[in-house]
Amino acid sequence: MSITRRTLVRGLGAGVLGAGALSGCSQGGGIGRGRRRRPTTTEPTAGDLEEPDQPLVIGQIGASYGRMARFEEAIAVSIDEARVDVNARWEGLFGQEVVLLERHVMEAPGEDLAPVIAEMADAGATCVITSIDEESLIAAMPALVEAQLAILDVLTSGMGVRAAEVKTSNLLIRLAPNDRVMAARYAEEALGGGGGEKSGPAGTVAYLSEDTLQGRSLLNEMTQVLNPSSGRVVSQQFYEVGKIGDIGARVKAVLESPPALLVANGGAELAPFLSALHTATLDEGKRPRIEFPRRVSPAATIDYSQEPVAKDLAPESLTAVTGYEPGGEITVGHENMMLNRNPEFLRRGYAYSQHGYDALVMLCLAAQHALSVEGTALAAALNAVLTGSEECTDFEECRRVMTTAMEAGEKATVTYVGRMGKVELGGQSDARIGQLREYTWNEANVMQPGTAGGFEAPE
Repeated sequence: MSITRRTLVRGLGAGVLGAGALSGCSQGGGIGRGRRRRPTTTEPTAGDLEEPDQPLVIGQIGASYGRMARFEEAIAVSIDEARVDVNARWEGLFGQEVVLLERHVMEAPGEDLAPVIAEMADAGATCVITSIDEESLIAAMPALVEAQLAILDVLTSGMGVRAAEVKTSNLLIRLAPNDRVMAARYAEEALGGGGGEKSGPAGTVAYLSEDTLQGRSLLNEMTQVLNPSSGRVVSQQFYEVGKIGDIGARVKAVLESPPALLVANGGAELAPFLSALHTATLDEGKRPRIEFPRRVSPAATIDYSQEPVAKDLAPESLTAVTGYEPGGEITVGHENMMLNRNPEFLRRGYAYSQHGYDALVMLCLAAQHALSVEGTALAAALNAVLTGSEECTDFEECRRVMTTAMEAGEKATVTYVGRMGKVELGGQSDARIGQLREYTWNEANVMQPGTAGGFEAPE
């Protein structure tokens, strides 16, 4: 650690930064319009290990519609709790508080985010944490790249974001398992199941999804895995976001050619469909005449027994259903952190909150690794702090490894294993290795505790 330098910065505090810069550290700090001096630090060499003068300024963009709505508060709270930990518990970064700008929440699709991004850049942001839909992220990419912001996305999975025509300039990193990962898991289950008297042929999938870029992406990825292995999608249905339409017709379309696996890619509106599907598969004695597993997405992984729809669901209608949420086991500490902010999380769950917390910590560690707050340096360093030589589990522990080495004129690397569990990035900077939790429901339609396991992207 450069003791005199860090001590000097701490001592000068607001005198160096200005009161306005530090006031942005509180929750909901406004985005200022005066342009800050853009950082010019670069990746340090062995003989130039010096911390930057600039604070790390982080923007954040979420959404309160579509599949994002269910996760918006949990992500926002977890990001802010990470800010509190870094600043209040661990004395900030580079002797200064990390600045988290006011969260911009999209209320409807199609919003032009360019002015929002420009305002964040004017306020000194060099990185942004996003939890918006694929269409919005793609539309915002030119403005994000122009502002040279490192983009750490905690929610999108659609492969359209990685299409050749979407120019990310290597600034986009995604932490949730992408559709290629999930398609491989679903295809493997379908190819290994079915073939019995009560189910469809092995390798057959019925697909029901909201009509979104992500929904189309998942179907495309499954088809690419199934078709070369003599599997196929036997039925596909799309519906307007949140509006499943004629449930009877949806059920009939699935059962016209019963599959080995049903993949339902939607939200809470799937519950009545799953109940009707279950009832339609029973004989007159209430015994199953058709059986196949059902897989649902994170937005539909809900404890329906605590929702108003509970009274309308048939008994045992969810016993063949498995849902998932990205992330490792929810620890008591993480759960308590969330419940202290809102007890309703006990009912609503904690999906993507581990990702929100870790995203802010990762950006801080990337800055410490690169000794820079420049967007391009942060983006380049994010994978490095996940694959270094010494494992650590929180910001202070990881920083101590790096600053101790810096005091000796050396450079140490860390592997941050945070709330999400072990994560590594692949060639496109999507999560290649990570964890997710799977959930099931009992006969009373009560969701059971999740079971965490690993995933690895296919070759």
